[in-house]
Amino acid sequence: MNEQDLKRAFEDVVVASSPPPSMDPGRALDVARKARSKRRSSLVGAVVAVLVVGVGLGTAFALNPKGTTEYMTGAGASSSSSSGSSTGMPDTQWGEQWPVGQSDRTATNGPQADRGTQLLHLLMASAPAGYDTPDLKYKDPSMYGGMLRAQAQISTDKGEVPEIWQYTAYVPVRKGDKVGKLTAHVSMPDPRDPTEPCALSKKFQRAKDAGCKLYEVGGKQIGVASPASLDQGTATWATYRAANGWTVTIMQENEYPHGGYPALDGQLFLAPQLAALAMDPKFLLGS
Repeated sequence: MNEQDLKRAFEDVVVASSPPPSMDPGRALDVARKARSKRRSSLVGAVVAVLVVGVGLGTAFALNPKGTTEYMTGAGASSSSSSGSSTGMPDTQWGEQWPVGQSDRTATNGPQADRGTQLLHLLMASAPAGYDTPDLKYKDPSMYGGMLRAQAQISTDKGEVPEIWQYTAYVPVRKGDKVGKLTAHVSMPDPRDPTEPCALSKKFQRAKDAGCKLYEVGGKQIGVASPASLDQGTATWATYRAANGWTVTIMQENEYPHGGYPALDGQLFLAPQLAALAMDPKFLLGS
């Protein structure tokens, strides 16, 4: 305690009282000690806050240098632009095992199911001229439901990062009384996907022995694959990996398996056309 503190304490007591009380050195000393203690506490609190912020930013920078820099400079995304819907990435609320509202991997309502329906409509509109896409029923009694259908499902388990949703659409394509099939499969970025175009295309059917040929579309290499032999089917499919990591596969078949309808006379698309269709940005579902 020094003379200046004593003087300041005395002045505080004088200002707070009217009329001025008689000087009480003991009280003045007590007030001065409390003031000094308060100033010290404020200083320590400020230092601790700076240290905590510094440690937090250091950790964040190690995990995400770009995002931390944006935060420090005030250039970070707004709360609306950082949501899953705006980036194309999921923002899923999970229950005990499955996303809320689901009893298994498949979403039957909500934004993910809507994406599956969107994919179905996009694929239907992609049928070549002269073909229609009716909502046919299976003639095979062992099958149920319609042949025109879509699905959205979560392929990763709760807690896995990144979270991956996949969307699939199945469309019967008819000309006269003959029916073939178009399939579209769209997946959120999967770090396990190979980068080589033919390896990526073969992964779709898990057909390592499939034949594959590269086609260049818009400066990009697309792998167009087909089974190694006719007894494995007549399917042909093209898979495209977009710059953001999303993948799109479009597959065509002369026959709709188990549909019970006569097969088409030939393929719906030539291989280069199929590759170009897989690259159509509309299939990225707003990502």
